[in-house]
Amino acid sequence: MKTTIRITLLALLIVSFFSCKKDEETPPQNKSNIVFVTHDINAVTQWDKDSVYVIKTYDFYVNNTLSIQPGTVIKFHPGDGPDLTLGGSGTIVAVGTSAAPIIFTSYKDDDHGGDTNGDGTATTPARKDWGEINTNGLNGSKFEYCHFYYGGNSTYSATLTVYDGTVTVKNCVFAHNNGDDATGWYGALDMSDALAGSIVQNNVFYDNVRPLSINTAFNIDDSNIFHNPDNQSETNTYNGIFAYTGNEVTTALSWLETEVPFIIDDNDWYIESGAVLRLAQNVILKFKTGSYLILSNGPGNLLNYNAAGVFFTSYKDDNHGGDTNGDGTMTTPSNGDWGGIWNDSAGDYMHWTNILYN
Repeated sequence: MKTTIRITLLALLIVSFFSCKKDEETPPQNKSNIVFVTHDINAVTQWDKDSVYVIKTYDFYVNNTLSIQPGTVIKFHPGDGPDLTLGGSGTIVAVGTSAAPIIFTSYKDDDHGGDTNGDGTATTPARKDWGEINTNGLNGSKFEYCHFYYGGNSTYSATLTVYDGTVTVKNCVFAHNNGDDATGWYGALDMSDALAGSIVQNNVFYDNVRPLSINTAFNIDDSNIFHNPDNQSETNTYNGIFAYTGNEVTTALSWLETEVPFIIDDNDWYIESGAVLRLAQNVILKFKTGSYLILSNGPGNLLNYNAAGVFFTSYKDDNHGGDTNGDGTMTTPSNGDWGGIWNDSAGDYMHWTNILYN
């Protein structure tokens, strides 16, 4: 009897030892709530916060309406599922709340959705861990109270690309993403091909290479933030709004953002006859080398051009709008850095005192 008891106790101790060791080695992650997405979405679909969705299929297309509930976490596998593209009649309705934002992030991100890849602390997330979400010419997607982390390993370095369509992007956070380097143009949020009716409001951008690229089809107000709200010194490498001006200004357009400047790279950017660009006080436009602004009707094309704090200056000018070209003190502005503002109706340049280094 004593022998049997000793054997039983020994067995229990052995089982207990290996059970504890297994618990120590296994990350505390509930694997049952992970949903691996391995096929395109072709029917109306809803993703719920009770699951962590891992995109694990290459060339993943959303061909119908995908609704994403507040608090849902979506992770992108770096090799097998780095991208999400709309196709067919695809639309994304991702509407979170301030208390329960929707998270789009890296497969290696343990802070959101837990240690999904099950490797403990062996890997940590970084910029370009995944590619992009691309609206691909389709209209009507909404991203509200969404957080986008660690993306931008895409053709144009963007994390959310709005291509040839309309979209609403409101109350979102873009952090730790790519965006083109000094020679490029595209932001972590790339709206350079978005259509009129698109909305970009109340978003936060920090620790991205380039935060935001836009065009002349839609207005930009002063509601977006270009620093970490918890650490104002944490901004973006090239902290500005990069305006793609391949299309001229042909209607009434408002640029009201004052925290960061608008950047122009165009050798003949026209504000056409009858069109206006309205600026707010303290708005700054910076121009790259060889860039010109052409006013078809003269100063009437540029409302509030002489408002307090408004400047037209060089991309290298750190004294107005900060170090937008991200090189510290390596470059300084000088006369002739850019072309100037041409009054096409009078056949002469503007000579306003707030035009610098042209």
